[in-house]
Amino acid sequence: MQPYISNNKDIRDFVLNILKSKKWEIARHGKHVILRHIEEGANKIFSVPCTPSDSRAFSNFCRDYYRYVREFLIQSGKIQNSIA
Repeated sequence: MQPYISNNKDIRDFVLNILKSKKWEIARHGKHVILRHIEEGANKIFSVPCTPSDSRAFSNFCRDYYRYVREFLIQSGKIQNSIA
């Protein structure tokens, strides 16, 4: 049985795919579901929109996630910043 993540199908599928990488864990913090990065040197938590009322909630969540992952990979030296 998978944990309750969100009633938005796109957000739920996205979070489940992130969890498959084994570098993130899901937890409950009060009424909120949070996604915690557990890789060495990471310190980020994302609040998962459980009942999004905004039609852009999925795209905003993805944007924030990808922005963080890019910054983390640059800081950890796994990729280089391409802005010259």
